[in-house]
Amino acid sequence: MCGAGLFAPALNAAGQDTQPNILFIMADQWRKQAVGFMGEDPVQTPNLDALAQMAVAFDNAFSNNPVSGPNRACMLTGKYTINNGAWANNVPADPQDESSLGRLFKQAGYQTGYVGKWHINGVEDMVTDPTRRHGFDFWFQSIAHNHFRGNYYAPHISDKRFSVEKWGPEYETETAIEYLKSVGDKPFCLVVSYAPPHTGGGPGFEDRYQPGKPYRLGYGYAAPAQYEKLYQDDYAEHLIRPNILPTGNDPRTNCYAHAVPGYFGAITSIDEQVGRLVEYLRQSGKLENTIIVFTADHGEMMGSHGLMTKGVPFEESVGVPMIIAWKGKIAPARQHCVINSIDLLPTLLGLAQLQIPASTDGTNYAPLLLGEKFNTPKYAFAEFNFGGVGEACRPWRAVFSEDFVYILAGECKFKQAFAPEGYVLFDRKKDPYQMHPITRSMGYDEVIDRYHAILKAHLEELGDQFLTTMWHTPTLPSKPTLNKENVDPNWNDDFLQRKQKRDNRK
Repeated sequence: MCGAGLFAPALNAAGQDTQPNILFIMADQWRKQAVGFMGEDPVQTPNLDALAQMAVAFDNAFSNNPVSGPNRACMLTGKYTINNGAWANNVPADPQDESSLGRLFKQAGYQTGYVGKWHINGVEDMVTDPTRRHGFDFWFQSIAHNHFRGNYYAPHISDKRFSVEKWGPEYETETAIEYLKSVGDKPFCLVVSYAPPHTGGGPGFEDRYQPGKPYRLGYGYAAPAQYEKLYQDDYAEHLIRPNILPTGNDPRTNCYAHAVPGYFGAITSIDEQVGRLVEYLRQSGKLENTIIVFTADHGEMMGSHGLMTKGVPFEESVGVPMIIAWKGKIAPARQHCVINSIDLLPTLLGLAQLQIPASTDGTNYAPLLLGEKFNTPKYAFAEFNFGGVGEACRPWRAVFSEDFVYILAGECKFKQAFAPEGYVLFDRKKDPYQMHPITRSMGYDEVIDRYHAILKAHLEELGDQFLTTMWHTPTLPSKPTLNKENVDPNWNDDFLQRKQKRDNRK
């Protein structure tokens, strides 16, 4: 599925070919609707709006597997979940994969760095073994979701984790800029991975709770006060989307509105940090030779359909922002074609004129970005089985086009509530909020048959057994458990025991 695109290489002042830098920025749980230029959520993102003005912004970008670890693995390897190993949170992407982002750019002579959340190392998130960092040499990892007092591991500072009393995105941006200064004129590939606007705990979250979950203070959505003050509307009265419903039966937690200032506030705060990174590149003279990517691992339901967080095939969960900029090389545009998270790696390799491994599942969109002839993919795919180790199987598969999304669901709450026949079609143009499910005998039978055939062929090509083992199958795979012999050599029994105790308290 990968392809090669050619372009005129960037030239330095002496007229010699130079390698373009890579700045890959991602956030956690940031939905595509929550960017100002999209014109959907009432959110302020002036810096991303400005970045989009010099970039290609994709309106139909989709997370391959809308949960943190699995889709991070998809982005960094360019492979579907079945081929990268990270089938749930706390399960590692293959640490020996030689065709992941950091390793490929390191092999090409780049300085490689990673700042922020990782989440694909396995049961122990802190990556002390350099061989498990997928080729990233500079390592400054954030651990857990304590956004106001972050826990970090940086082996050049300490062999133990340490805490910093500062809003995480601000501190991590400062770290990223210092790293960029240190590489000088050498080509770099830097990932900056912010943990918000994902929920968090610890200091700053004392009065927060999660809508839709049992009432418990101390964990939820939050941002520094100056950003939350921007979002003080009565969101219970003025719904941010027409498909919002109560998030449960407990009157203390059944309204999404409590989460909005923290969620949108965190987004605006990160937007400011993106602006700082772009401004540093401009002032240092590196902007015109730096490819900038902004995206997220998955979205956030924020009350739509009565749901919170992610893991379902609705637009708010699966849709992610995706902006790709290269000043002077990529002409600004809004693209409506579909694109998946797995397409980022081959696209960056294509833009940098590096060889794309044959094992890559994604498509190289570099020709499209550079105005060359390109056979645009018509379909994007998404999947879900497990949120994390020890969680119940909640299986579904979906195929998206610009016009429709067709979903197959195994036995899970999504099927019971939204697809009782095991399938559902939504017309994405006529019904953008997915409030009118389509089944047979509603005038769309030919569309249903066509999309079912497309999805079936995709699953068969991958070797995905969903249709025979999870769809219309009352007995689903049991809750998975990690096995230290064949799943994760970085096994930690104490971690699992502690996690089990926390799970039992919820």
